Amino acid sequence: MSEPVKESRKVSQFDKNLDLQTLFVRSIPEGVTDETLTSFFSNFAPLKHAVVVKDVNKKSRGFGFVSFASEADAEDALHKSRKAKLENHLLRVDFAKRRDRNKKDNAESTPAQKEPLATADDDEALKGKPKLIIRNMPWSCRDPNELKKIFGRFGTVVEATIPRKRDGKLCGFAFITMKKISNCKNVLDNCKDLKIDGRTVAVDFAVQKNRWESYQSKHEKPAKKEDENDEEESDDDDNSNENEETEDKNDVEMNSDEEVDEEEEKKYKQRNQKNRRDQFSIFVRNVPYDATAESLVEHFSKFGKVRYALPVIDRETGLAKGTAFVAFTDEKVYDYCVQNAPAAGSTSLLIGDDVLPEYVYEGRVLSVTPTLVREEANIRAERNAEKRKEALGKAPGERDKRNLYLLNEGKVVDGSKMAELLSTKDMEIRDKSYELRVEQLKKNPSLHLSMTRLAIRNLPRAMTDKTLKALARKAVVEFAIEVKDGKRHPLSQEEIVRSTKEKYKFMTPEEIAHQKKKDKKHGIVKQAKVIMEVKGSKTGRSRGYGFVEYKDHKHALMGLRWMNVHLVSQEEVIDGLDEEEKKMIDMESTKSRRLCVEFAIENANVVKRRRDNVHNARESSKRKREEKVEQDESAKKAKIEESQKPEDTKDGMGADIKRLIGFKRRQKHHRK
Repeated sequence: MSEPVKESRKVSQFDKNLDLQTLFVRSIPEGVTDETLTSFFSNFAPLKHAVVVKDVNKKSRGFGFVSFASEADAEDALHKSRKAKLENHLLRVDFAKRRDRNKKDNAESTPAQKEPLATADDDEALKGKPKLIIRNMPWSCRDPNELKKIFGRFGTVVEATIPRKRDGKLCGFAFITMKKISNCKNVLDNCKDLKIDGRTVAVDFAVQKNRWESYQSKHEKPAKKEDENDEEESDDDDNSNENEETEDKNDVEMNSDEEVDEEEEKKYKQRNQKNRRDQFSIFVRNVPYDATAESLVEHFSKFGKVRYALPVIDRETGLAKGTAFVAFTDEKVYDYCVQNAPAAGSTSLLIGDDVLPEYVYEGRVLSVTPTLVREEANIRAERNAEKRKEALGKAPGERDKRNLYLLNEGKVVDGSKMAELLSTKDMEIRDKSYELRVEQLKKNPSLHLSMTRLAIRNLPRAMTDKTLKALARKAVVEFAIEVKDGKRHPLSQEEIVRSTKEKYKFMTPEEIAHQKKKDKKHGIVKQAKVIMEVKGSKTGRSRGYGFVEYKDHKHALMGLRWMNVHLVSQEEVIDGLDEEEKKMIDMESTKSRRLCVEFAIENANVVKRRRDNVHNARESSKRKREEKVEQDESAKKAKIEESQKPEDTKDGMGADIKRLIGFKRRQKHHRK
């Protein structure tokens, strides 16, 4: 047997021993499953199926086979997969070889005509439900009705199914049941290059397993020649390995695509049965974080007999999420608990008069709702997730409310150019700091990373608030200059959009307009603070760390990227100070240091209180301004009315009459 084909080529007489629709994949990493291999190769072309060959202990043997719908797809996937990595490993990919079982006989006799793959009787034997399988489905297609519309052009669609895995994720294939076999053939004839949501799919018959086994038994070939060929081809190690691989591949082929399809559908149906909602179970919110299964069983036993009670634990942090599942044994108890529960979302600490004591647990009003089937729960979770998305542009993990992706900003990786500027001790300090920050964020869900506030460590001891603010301003200017000179990458469009949305996300249009006017009058640095050894003191020796708050996220990114690992010079330590302040500085404390800059960790509750205070102050100021304007307008109006009102004197004569009398008297006096 010749060596595996190293490069793809056009079909020729020399390539008759190759299966140009199937790839032989070697060097598969340990732990890769059929699903992983399918997912990897589906990125290159629509495939029929992928199999990792396993031994008797069901462990991977390090090779497998991938079948495609057409030779062109297989050749395209061959080129692309050789350049891609699966779990950081390059794969050895070649066309699979067809095993010639009757090699000796063929050599001695004249070439015979190819035996037809199936006769009319075979076609009748394989005929079952008019059912099709659609592989390489796009993740965006979730509604079976969409498939009914697409395939309805070729005939009546009886049923469309898009299976899901246990975790609610799509399986990547779908089933279509047509009214007639002729409709299925019409689909196959017209859907060779069918695309759904821009992704090319592969359509094939889905045949029942028992029909295929019956067909297989009728067309089984003698095993004797196979054994003889096996003995002949076991001389060298490479050839024997390839024989084993192709033999296993043929075994897989004998199972047929249809058998795999049937098994996939069967597994899907079994999963659906297991995935049904537990009888008489409820979902409880606003549960205390220290609640245990035992305490929950004890509490809900007030309603009736409890089958189980399970608090929900966050897999990432290992902490309770404040929710739980409880199941009763009796339907009447379940109905009573659900029907008399407080209104959904009633999680206030203030207990209303209409709340029954059974729904109050350690001073908290419990929110009780019936549990949902997993599929329905996943759909609802997706819908709610859309509403909860943060306005972060295209940020990684759009449900990341805590801005955890900012943890990597400021991190120095071993082997990088920045790492060359730091000593081993500095690198150890930075690594420990990173691990500590990760632990803090895991343990306390209220903590998050600020988008505008920076934490700066390793400051020179002589640095003050004033000089730190000057350095923060300089960082933004220098960053812009270096970008202009081509020495540094600019901020991405995503980061700029994220900055704008974050800055104005809690403001009304009027407040946004007011803030833009205000920004023109103020600088880019809102606050700079160096922490002193004596708390609250502005003089004395600093602790070597501080905080800088910028007016928006983009300036904070610019400041962080320029200041991080920056060597602070003596001139920067005294920059912005007058002569008297310079004399007060201990020059021994101006020793140059490389800064460690990160986004500061903040408490969400504290930030919310601060934001509410700012909002209340704005509202109060706005209200006072409006009241003052109203008072000024009232005073002005009263003054005008007073001036227009005729003045009455004691004798009843108005001011105009008196002026006229005075004028007449002066005229009479001049005549004399």
